[in-house]
Amino acid sequence: WPIASQQSTGPLTGKTFLITGTLPHHSRLEAEALLKEAGGRAVSSVSKKLDYLIVGDSPGSKLEKAKPLQDKGASIQIIQDFESFLGDL
Repeated sequence: WPIASQQSTGPLTGKTFLITGTLPHHSRLEAEALLKEAGGRAVSSVSKKLDYLIVGDSPGSKLEKAKPLQDKGASIQIIQDFESFLGDL
């Protein structure tokens, strides 16, 4: 039987994140791995349940979809500086 991948625990435990655009210092897979190590869980689409939207260069429609949800009360945090965000964990 394959061993199930375990969710890490850390400062992002229970939080969801989505990356949009191109990050300057990390590939998307590297960034997701770093966030998962801190306990976060990657999702593939914007919804009111999203906790963090990590925004890189040329973010596209995901950022446009998050802003109206914020206006309606969703607590999506838009992170523009991924390196600083990582440093604050």
